[in-house]
Amino acid sequence: MSRTYLIGGVVALVCLAIGVYYLIPGIDHVLAFSGSATAPHLKHALAFFALAVIALVGARFAANAEPGP
Repeated sequence: MSRTYLIGGVVALVCLAIGVYYLIPGIDHVLAFSGSATAPHLKHALAFFALAVIALVGARFAANAEPGP
């Protein structure tokens, strides 16, 4: 397994965690400037879920582009 694939996987996991964080109601959400700071923010969550998918796709392409050992 290549290093870039692992880094992409870690970035994807972090983005997924942040996406879930923005879906949890009742806690203060950082960077939530519209509406209530404690309400769930669907657009923020979807943006981070999309970033997670992009990170996984990018990691997969980077892993295939690297020469083998």
